[in-house]
Amino acid sequence: MSSDRRSLATQAARRALEIRTQLGVRPNQPFNVIDAAERLGLDVWFTDIPSMEGVYRAGHRLIVLSSLRPPGRQAFTCAHEIGHHAFSDGQQFDELVESRDQARQVDPVEFRADSFAGQLLMPKSIVLQAFNERGTKPCLAGPEVFYTIACWLGVGYTTLVQHCCYALRVVQPRQAESLLRSRLPQIRKQLLGRTVNAHLTVMDHLWRDRSADVQVGDYLLLPGDAVNEGRSLRLIERRPDSTLAEAVRPGIARVATDAWSSYVRVSRRHYAGRAVFRFDEDDDCAD
Repeated sequence: MSSDRRSLATQAARRALEIRTQLGVRPNQPFNVIDAAERLGLDVWFTDIPSMEGVYRAGHRLIVLSSLRPPGRQAFTCAHEIGHHAFSDGQQFDELVESRDQARQVDPVEFRADSFAGQLLMPKSIVLQAFNERGTKPCLAGPEVFYTIACWLGVGYTTLVQHCCYALRVVQPRQAESLLRSRLPQIRKQLLGRTVNAHLTVMDHLWRDRSADVQVGDYLLLPGDAVNEGRSLRLIERRPDSTLAEAVRPGIARVATDAWSSYVRVSRRHYAGRAVFRFDEDDDCAD
């Protein structure tokens, strides 16, 4: 890394820590970055424009995210746009991730915003703690553990692997390449024992401090004795050590065992509109 890029990365890490402190987020605590943007005074909207990752409009204190991207990608893009806001970069339009990855190599503003997003969502302390609590280290963990931790952090599997390798340097490039050869359908099949054509969120017994945000039609893998309180989830399969559930309608549900509980917030699939309303129940779902 050149000295200029190292300086930008240092600036980004410092500013990300300041924002976490401003939000009252502990160093070892994950959080929902879309909620955090609203707490920072930014108005977040979803729109169904397929060619876009995100937009930041400084004059309107507005972030617009694509409703067609995976949840982890939406979260990272939102953090990226918060980075533009934190550094007063002015209005920014970010295209699909493939184009943005190319821009990041040459554009210092994009590089700094991406570095900020990684440090905001995945600071080294919380990443190492997440692996340690699951009895392993990043350098020893397989795809299923990385996937589980990515769910807890609210980021994508690929994003976490790359961040561990290139930003945190707790994973060697050869291991990262091996992990990235494991495709998401393959990892989900390994976790479930069968193929599913839907997004899967893993909520293990170490999940705490944040809700799980999913869309109608998504699956959740819960602790084995979990019960569901609410109408937004449907338990579909009991296993010896886990329970499979499906998100069936917008709203908020509570899942719990004797020693653990958390919330699941369900939005309409590819919801478009103001983010603050994304978990509202549909009128036609009301009793």
